Amino acid sequence: MSIDSILHLYRGIYYKMPQSLKTFIGSVYGSIPLSIRFGKKYVEQKEMLDGYLSLDEKGQEAFTYQKVLETIKFAEEHIPYYQKSFKAAGVSSDDFKTLADIAKFPVISKADIKANLDDFFIDKFEKPIEYYTGGSLSTPTKYYQPLYTSRAKEKAYNNYFFTKINYNYRDKTLLLKGREVSKPEEDIYWEYEPIDNYFLISNNYMNSEKFPLIFEKAKAFSPKFLFGYPSALLSFIKQCKLHGYEPLNIQGVMLSSETAYAHEIEIIRDFFGVDVLTQYGHTERAAIAYRVNDEKYHFMNSYGAVRIIGHEIVATGFDNSVMPLINYRTGDSISGEVDYIEGTDIAKAAETIEGRTQDFLVTDDKRLVSITTMCGGQHLPLDQISNIQYIQDEPGRVKVLVEDQNKGVDPDAVIHGMKQLVRDGVDFEVELVDEIEKSARGKRIICKQGLDIEKIRNGAA
Repeated sequence: MSIDSILHLYRGIYYKMPQSLKTFIGSVYGSIPLSIRFGKKYVEQKEMLDGYLSLDEKGQEAFTYQKVLETIKFAEEHIPYYQKSFKAAGVSSDDFKTLADIAKFPVISKADIKANLDDFFIDKFEKPIEYYTGGSLSTPTKYYQPLYTSRAKEKAYNNYFFTKINYNYRDKTLLLKGREVSKPEEDIYWEYEPIDNYFLISNNYMNSEKFPLIFEKAKAFSPKFLFGYPSALLSFIKQCKLHGYEPLNIQGVMLSSETAYAHEIEIIRDFFGVDVLTQYGHTERAAIAYRVNDEKYHFMNSYGAVRIIGHEIVATGFDNSVMPLINYRTGDSISGEVDYIEGTDIAKAAETIEGRTQDFLVTDDKRLVSITTMCGGQHLPLDQISNIQYIQDEPGRVKVLVEDQNKGVDPDAVIHGMKQLVRDGVDFEVELVDEIEKSARGKRIICKQGLDIEKIRNGAA
C-alpha cells in the first residue's frame, strides 16, 4: 500500500488539524517525490504514459488495442456481469481482432450498473474504494475504483496535462474548486493546502461582501496559476471588475469538473491574458481529455478508449482491476468535428465536449436543444447575469432561474433572448433570485432536467 493510499483514507482527520500543524505535516509530505508518495503504481503509470507519447500514430493505436484486449480478457475471466453479457451477445475476447471490433461488444449504462452492481466488481486484486456520480435529479450511481492504481494514474495524467501551460507540480496555485473551507464565525474564507501548494478560497462567499477580504488574501499568496470550476473563475473575474481590481499576475489557468463554454474561456483569457487549459474527466475514470484555449479536445486513448456513438462518449477504461468499464455510456456528449482512428469510431479529438446528455431542453414537439446553444447566447444580457439554471419537467415548458445580485436584469429581455436562441417550441418562465444553489462541492448545476432525454432521443430516432 502506498503512503498516499493510507493518507487518503484518513484525509478527514488531516483536514481538521490546526493550520499550523497541517502546514508543517503537509509541507514535509508534499516535498516527498511522487514516485515515493504514490508508490510503484505511479511509476508504472508515468512510464506507460511516457512510452505511449513516444510512439508514432500506428504505435499508439497498437497500444490502445492491447489495452482494450487486456481489459476484455480480464472482464470475461473475473467479472460475472460481462461473462453473462458477452455470452448473450455471442462474443468473446477471441472476436477482438482489430480496434474496430470493440463495436461487437455490448454497451452498458448507468442503469445496468445500478441493477447489477454486485456482478460488476471484484476485490481480489486491489482494495476497492467507493465513488458516486449522478445528475442533479437522479439517484447517484455507485462505482468502485482500485485505491492504489486510480489515484496514481490520475495524478500522472493531470500533471502531464498541466505542463501544456508550463505548470510544474507544486507551483503556487489559487484553487477555486473542491471542498468548502470557510469558517465564517472566525471571518476566514480560505485555507492553505501545503501538499500541492494550493491556496483554497471559498466559492460560496465569492459573490458576497467578503470578496475584498478574500481577494487580498489571494493576492498576498502570489499564485502562478489558477485552477477551478469555470463558474468560479467567472465569478472571481466579475467581482474583480465590480471592485476595480487588477487581474492577478498569473501564468495560466486550469479548468475542470464543469463544461467550459467557448465564450467563458474567451472571458477568462481576455481578463488574465494567459492560456487556459480545460480538462475533461469523470468520476468513473474511463475517459480523459484536454485542450488549450479554443483548440480541439485531445482524447488520451492510453487512459481509456473513447468511442463516439450518436454524439455520446462511450468509453472503455484501462487499468481497473476492481470494476472495469467496457463500452460504458458516459452520458457526456460532443458536437462539431471529430477526428477518428481510421476505420473505427474511436475518437482522437473532438471540437467540443458539451457535458451530460441530460443537459438538453425539450421542445413541445420533442426536439432537443443543447444547453451549449443557450449558454453561448449573444442574445442574452450576459453582462448582467451572474448565474443561470434551467429547470424542466414537461416538454415545451422551462423555468429559468437567473441570479440577479445587482437587481438590474429585465426578465422580459431574458425571455426575448431565449426565444431568439430556440426560435419556437419552448415557453420560458424567468424567476430572478439572489443566489442559485450549487452542488455540495460548489459546482454549478446548469440544468435540472426531469425528463428522460434518452427515451425522447430514441423515440425520435
